[in-house]
Amino acid sequence: MKTTYDFGHGTGQDRGASGYRNEEHDCREYGALVIKKLQALGHTCYNCTPPASPALTLGQSLAYRVNKANSIGSQLHLCMHVNAFQTDKATGCEVEYASNSGKTYADRVSAEISTFLGLTNRGAKLQGGLYVLKYTSMPAILVEPFFCDNKSDCSKYNAEKLATAIVKGITGIDTSVQAKTTNTTVTPVKSAPKYDESIPTGANIMNISGGYIEKAADGRLIIHLDRANYVAIGKGFIDAYTNDNNGHGDHKRICG
Repeated sequence: MKTTYDFGHGTGQDRGASGYRNEEHDCREYGALVIKKLQALGHTCYNCTPPASPALTLGQSLAYRVNKANSIGSQLHLCMHVNAFQTDKATGCEVEYASNSGKTYADRVSAEISTFLGLTNRGAKLQGGLYVLKYTSMPAILVEPFFCDNKSDCSKYNAEKLATAIVKGITGIDTSVQAKTTNTTVTPVKSAPKYDESIPTGANIMNISGGYIEKAADGRLIIHLDRANYVAIGKGFIDAYTNDNNGHGDHKRICG
């Protein structure tokens, strides 16, 4: 399965939560193990996390994740986070979704995290207004495995167990058991990512000769050659995205 993913926050105005533990650190720690395990099972994974520099606004950070995921055209998008509320007031794991297909994954992943880490299962949570869940074109889930401001939750955090739980929720495979029963290493078979080259339709799309113009929900004006080669103009910046539809792409930012 082709999977896109992003590690929460980590750039400019888009910062994670802190408590007994730090969200930006932990989601990158367990998230890296999730991706490693998925790749070992033969899944192809593409990172859609924006770079730490240049510093982005919250809107730019969210748009970067969505635009890159949509340009790749995966079957599932994973957002990896850590929850927070008030010190020692909330506990447990939950997984957020915006579509029925996303709910299927969210139910399973939340249940597995609860089992593997011994946390209260808060379950799948419908969050249709969250930007990444709302605007990605594929099923997407946002994982909130524990509360970083709850001491008991933090004492149960184990990156390896958490990653195993998430992968089992997605694939049905317990990689901790598989590691004990096989002497061979599964090498992922990677194919170059292919994106849909058709022109989308909608009230915010205007066809032009050789491409189309899109008015994005976050206010940017985007001039497309196709879905993955475009220039996005926002207030104070211009983003240029390129992709040859053969596994090679790039992104550059021009700031005013």
